Amino acid sequence: MPLQLELQHVPAVQPGNRTPILLLHGAFAGAWCWQQVQQDLATAGWESYALSLRGHGQSEGTLMLASATLNDYLADVEQALGQIGQPCILIGHSLGGYLAQQIAERQIVAGLALIASIPPYGLSGSLSYMSALHPNLLMGLQSFALGHTSKPESALLQHLLFAKNTPMSMVDDFAQHAQLESMTALSELWMPQWWKNLPRFPKFPVLVLGAGDDSIIPFSDVQITAQAWSVTPIMLAEAGHAMMCDRTQPQLSTALLGWLAKI
Repeated sequence: MPLQLELQHVPAVQPGNRTPILLLHGAFAGAWCWQQVQQDLATAGWESYALSLRGHGQSEGTLMLASATLNDYLADVEQALGQIGQPCILIGHSLGGYLAQQIAERQIVAGLALIASIPPYGLSGSLSYMSALHPNLLMGLQSFALGHTSKPESALLQHLLFAKNTPMSMVDDFAQHAQLESMTALSELWMPQWWKNLPRFPKFPVLVLGAGDDSIIPFSDVQITAQAWSVTPIMLAEAGHAMMCDRTQPQLSTALLGWLAKI
């Protein structure tokens, strides 16, 4: 029996015939992280849905989260798309970006926006990057991921995920919502799958957005993702990894809406 999944629906302020948008969150997060982006989309005339993967947010499956696989998460996305009932524009952040890329190769989508996304080949480059440049942040993240702490420290998240000078109130809010992630799914991404970097020539629009102040996804991985989808990446120079929740969120919405206006 399918799990009950949280799917936060925000209709457009002025309803029209535009393609709906499905937003996919990253690791340790949930549909809640898209709240302001959904409001900005609605104001601009776009209907959107934000999914919480199993065991995240208000979705069922918390007790099974530790064993959730990438295929389980992909099944969740497919379930959400089935519920919406038509091809969507997929917007995915980090882990959600990886899932969005996999879905785009499985079924028809109307567009694909990848935000600070895990590249097609996985997380091995990110781990090397963090080990070399941010070892303390990596250790703190691993401690939280392994359940050694029930909630991540705001100071850790500030350096790990957020743009410089982001108000601590925004960091604290993220920390209060952040939750454990499936180590099973993350471990699948640690095994490099370089063949997945082969160029694609999609028949739908693709946007690749990178964060200039990202402590998790290096610029090289942003380039690899863009090359895999045959586009040129756009960098938000001041943005942190969790750009939908930091002080640069208006810049993210502006970039997304500018791209959507051309579809």
